Amino acid sequence: MSLIATLALAASAGATLPQCNWDRPGVNPFTGDVVAAVDRYRDIPAATRNKLKARMKARSYDDIALIERDSIKGNASYAPEIRDMHFGPGAVCNTVTRTKWTAATQERGLVYCEDGQCILVPTVCRNVSRIRRLDKPAAIAPAQVANVASSTREGEDNTPLEFEAPAAGPLAGAPETFATASGVPALGGAAQGGGFS
Repeated sequence: MSLIATLALAASAGATLPQCNWDRPGVNPFTGDVVAAVDRYRDIPAATRNKLKARMKARSYDDIALIERDSIKGNASYAPEIRDMHFGPGAVCNTVTRTKWTAATQERGLVYCEDGQCILVPTVCRNVSRIRRLDKPAAIAPAQVANVASSTREGEDNTPLEFEAPAAGPLAGAPETFATASGVPALGGAAQGGGFS
């Protein structure tokens, strides 16, 4: 069976894949309920999952992280690994690699942490994921948010993402994107070509 057929089958069945390459962010975004996705992480205690979900619903994130090929950078230090990433209509990939990203590739993600458990939601795809925080973050200063929010990839515009806000829906009478709802403008431009391979 081809890799594309395997991914399509896994996504439609809500399956879990052991390993995926997140080579082309934005092509196979998670289309499920971002907040409810946390309940799939059954090893996280229910009370902690509930705290994470409440914070995600309120968009009360701890950090805006820059995801790069070999690192995840924010006000806190994070291990570079991304795991248990949701994609498509409900599939999950246990181990996620970014080896085909260039050294200049960057995506942004919102980080929510409770009781030592951290959730990463990349703004390009809403692929709810898990990361590990290595230290306690400093408070996010407005200037730091502006610096992260103003960064772009070379040659790309700052067009907002066309997603509804996670588990919140659009504001009454106004269109809303995932990025604008979270207060983080999108890096913009076209995705780098595909999702998982």
